[in-house]
Amino acid sequence: MATGDSQRAVRWLPKPVIISAPFGNYVRPSGATPTVGTFTAHRRRGRWHRVLATVRHVPRLGAWVNRIGLRNPGIGWMEARVASGKVTLGESIVSVHGFREEEWRDLIRRVAALRPGAIELNVSCPNVGELSWPIWLFAEAEAALPGRVIVKIPPVRFEAMVRDALSAGVRMFHCCNTLPVPGGGMSGKPLMPLSLIAIGRVRAMAREMGIDEGSVLIIGGGGITEPADVDAYADAGAMRVAIGTKLMHPKYLWSDAGVRGIIARAAERFGSS
Repeated sequence: MATGDSQRAVRWLPKPVIISAPFGNYVRPSGATPTVGTFTAHRRRGRWHRVLATVRHVPRLGAWVNRIGLRNPGIGWMEARVASGKVTLGESIVSVHGFREEEWRDLIRRVAALRPGAIELNVSCPNVGELSWPIWLFAEAEAALPGRVIVKIPPVRFEAMVRDALSAGVRMFHCCNTLPVPGGGMSGKPLMPLSLIAIGRVRAMAREMGIDEGSVLIIGGGGITEPADVDAYADAGAMRVAIGTKLMHPKYLWSDAGVRGIIARAAERFGSS
């Protein structure tokens, strides 16, 4: 697809704050868009074992490290919940990851049938092996869910992924996934400076490819714990923010008081949608 052919406005907009997966499965504050998943084509057992065995807090860095590896009940579990009327996904993002080409194709088809707000292609989890994607992935996702595709990129070595996605017409990016470290993936404050740099680079790449910057929506995430962090992301060029490890406390299952200030600041900076 020629670059000029893919210049268009984003057709679906999340709320100013996105709750990153897997937290969006459990935490649903008003004023925020949840991301459910990440789902794979088949069930991956051992989620709670991997949480207990690998999730570690690093207080001196303000960071968390995990090697959960996308353990989840599989996309069929969500299909059953939607079919039973227990949930609707029109205002949610569904995050998916395929381990093989046929799984990516199957997941795109099945998620499109669920009619979500958007699909997030989690192509950048550091706990599932080498980062790779089928050459057709982004174009097929856009064909199935036009204007509703988010690519979640890694904080390093993301240029080829972004270039392929922009060329295929993708106009929403989540900057960024966890940072690969020896213990797995690191999230929290150490990720923030890398995400801020990535945001600027994605915008520069769009300009270099002749794409209208206004058509590219960047979700900034990593280390957001207070309203001032929203300002840092907005000043860097993000148009939405995502929170994740801020929610690593069971209190958020019954109260969103700890994130109301972040949501209010995001609404001020980005407007409410």
